[in-house]
Amino acid sequence: MENKIKPTGSVQYLDENGNILNNLNLKNLQPRYEKVIEDILKFYKANFLENIHSIYLRGSVAKGAAIPNISDVDTIAISHTEIPKSELYEREYFWDDMNDKYPFVKGVEIHFDSIKKINNSKKLQFLYKTQCICIYGKDIKLDLPEFGLGEWAYAHSDNIEEGINRIKSWLKEDNTEDELKQICSWIMKRTVRIGFELVMKKEQCFTRDLYPCWELFSKHYPSKSEAMKEVLQLAVFPTSNVEQIWKVITSINDFLISEKEKNV
Repeated sequence: MENKIKPTGSVQYLDENGNILNNLNLKNLQPRYEKVIEDILKFYKANFLENIHSIYLRGSVAKGAAIPNISDVDTIAISHTEIPKSELYEREYFWDDMNDKYPFVKGVEIHFDSIKKINNSKKLQFLYKTQCICIYGKDIKLDLPEFGLGEWAYAHSDNIEEGINRIKSWLKEDNTEDELKQICSWIMKRTVRIGFELVMKKEQCFTRDLYPCWELFSKHYPSKSEAMKEVLQLAVFPTSNVEQIWKVITSINDFLISEKEKNV
């Protein structure tokens, strides 16, 4: 029986000045994820406390819309100084422990950005300002500029061809089944979000949530709704079948490139 896509997710509307509203609230955190977040905070503090400025939650868990066995728990810590990769190996062991303790969690993202890196990157500033909620430390969002539906909201459609060429290269490599599924999920998520970015300004809202991306794309391009739904299906339930991955992605790719050029 085919896995069913659930109509979950939401959009972020704009304020009276056209800025994207960050409507995340920890009061919406689903109870079963509270202990997960507590353990993640303990991990950060136990290994990196002196270098941590603040810690953030993003994604479906932050919105209170996580789906068991599908949703990851995405966290980011801001560090005072850059943390060498050699100090991050503990992340792998931590995920194994979390997987055993909380089998309903698909994955845990442990990531770091230094304050210097954020100060030099509008892309990161956009991410923290619009899509993250502070769960520890001083909230850097208070010091960041506002963002509307400008350059930084188009995170996926700037280089469609580059993304396809990267996928071609990856699919030719000797990948494991799990690696192929990761590649599949990455490109399909990216493609669904490209579809939304084509209609984002018409809708005057912002989202990275996959179902609303597909739904709003379909509203403006009904003839391509089914093709994009196949992309959505593989974004949520990825396959390791290389032929299927390539067939689904190429069924919509030329159209997206053509529409992007029209909108430039």
